[in-house]
Amino acid sequence: MLRSQNFILIIPLSLIFLVLQYYGIKYFYDNLSSTTPIEERVPWEAVKLFLSKCEHSGIPVFVIEPSLLRAVREGNRRRVELWNQDYQRSVTFGVIEPGMDLLHLLVSSMSHENYEFWEKNDPDPRGLTIYRRTYRVITTHYMLWVPIQGHTPMLIHLVVFYKRGEYIWHSAGEDRLHKPPFSLSGSPFFSTAGSYSLIDLRAVYIDGVKIQFPNDTFRFLKEIETSEFVECNYTRAYFFYNEYRLDQSKQVELFKRKARQLILLAKQILDSVGVPFWLSSGTCLGWFRQCDLISHTTDVDIGIFITDYREDLIGLLESNGLALIHKFGKVSDSLELSFLFGDIKLDIFFFYTADEYFWNGGTQASTGNKYKYIFPPFKLCWTEFLDLWIRVPCPAAPYILANYGPKWMIPNKKWDWKHSPNNVIENGQWPKEEWDEVIQLYE
Repeated sequence: MLRSQNFILIIPLSLIFLVLQYYGIKYFYDNLSSTTPIEERVPWEAVKLFLSKCEHSGIPVFVIEPSLLRAVREGNRRRVELWNQDYQRSVTFGVIEPGMDLLHLLVSSMSHENYEFWEKNDPDPRGLTIYRRTYRVITTHYMLWVPIQGHTPMLIHLVVFYKRGEYIWHSAGEDRLHKPPFSLSGSPFFSTAGSYSLIDLRAVYIDGVKIQFPNDTFRFLKEIETSEFVECNYTRAYFFYNEYRLDQSKQVELFKRKARQLILLAKQILDSVGVPFWLSSGTCLGWFRQCDLISHTTDVDIGIFITDYREDLIGLLESNGLALIHKFGKVSDSLELSFLFGDIKLDIFFFYTADEYFWNGGTQASTGNKYKYIFPPFKLCWTEFLDLWIRVPCPAAPYILANYGPKWMIPNKKWDWKHSPNNVIENGQWPKEEWDEVIQLYE
């Protein structure tokens, strides 16, 4: 009986001892591992690890980091070694619509190598129209790093591109609501949304690692400089059409189809000779205000910097079916061209730069009076308009406000180009002896 009682007492004591032993050993190893420093890989070793994980996960990433892109495009190991010796705050890769499962497989694989990650998701802008405002959520950015106490780690930044017709697009990485753990504010792939021409990839092998990058490297690097993309504001358009009825008459729909054909034709011609242009005047207002053409207009307006003017520009447009109907001004002052495409007019306004503003000119044919339209300085960004990849002034709001004033949201069917614009000033008169040169009518 005594022996049985001792046995019953020994069993729980043994269990308690085993539990204490387990937690003691676990505490020892946990503390041991926490004091063991994690070593951060040098940039090239981190790149090789990341690329190997991507290949194993079936994700066709490509280099878009400008410094590394320049180093690898010739397949020169020495160039990569020099790149590796410089301090690299981050290295950026791109991938085009790889699929969520593959991305999660990659992140999981990198986490086994002590990498932590940050993931950004955004609304998918594709398919949004003035009629449809619903969207799905897509993954757009990943940031991976090895946590090093007291030290900002080198970041691996993966940008997820999506196809949108004739171009690829990525969202901005900056997010006020979902802030990343580290900032890449100096990166063109992080600060703003961007868009690029469709790309072909080529590959080189360095240190036995396959590295893919854009085949036309020079074009890609050039496009980085002007890649910023702005989405049309469909919320604003929705409120506009909630206030002002959307005209869906056959006449208006016919005008819109013809106007789109004209914009597409002008785009094909000007793109082919490398002349950048943007939506201007009423066409720009239609994009900004209602994500559409203004139904009561009868023309299309575009802007071109005078520095991009070419002597053969008129001939190029005429040889592609556009009929010149008037030419006002001259290259040195207030040049303006108008063409006819069927019954739709294309107005091309040439912009000049002054010390503190940009401007374009206007001419009244009957009097020779000159007018000047003053805009705050702007750059060009990309947008999607009528399913076309096209440029707009950026930022657009000051441009619109300058031209149309504070009532730009209210349609004006009695627009007078000489007096209605908010930014127009009289600019003298052409000397009569120059009229044959500066006022040319072909109608």
